Amino acid sequence: MGIDRERIKKLISEIRNAISFISRCSEKSFEELTDSDKYAIRYNIIVIAEAVSAIALHICRNIYGLEPETPTHALKLLADRSFIQRSVSEELVKIIRLRNLLVHRYWVIDDKIIYDAVKKNFRYVEEFIERVSLFVGSI
Repeated sequence: MGIDRERIKKLISEIRNAISFISRCSEKSFEELTDSDKYAIRYNIIVIAEAVSAIALHICRNIYGLEPETPTHALKLLADRSFIQRSVSEELVKIIRLRNLLVHRYWVIDDKIIYDAVKKNFRYVEEFIERVSLFVGSI
């Protein structure tokens, strides 16, 4: 079947836009964030996790002919095949797990912990989309 380049490019664009939004929000101190800012940060984390999941599943299925059971399984398979580094896979799995927590257990979310985590950076997400971009451009 092959890679759907346009779909991958759109997903990468969504990830970059979400990171940009979160970065702008995190320029404020936590105390300055409105409830709308906090919910928007949550939403954009979900966007990142969904896009990363879709890309990982797409590559597993269409390049390697694999049928991963979950997005986290897809990331582990990509690391097993040296498509991405194991450390990148592990960090992306954490984002997907955070997405699951945000979607399914919103009443236990501590926005301060999320804020502190997004202040650090999205280095592993950036490494993933850079690797995917290079791969898609080479085929």
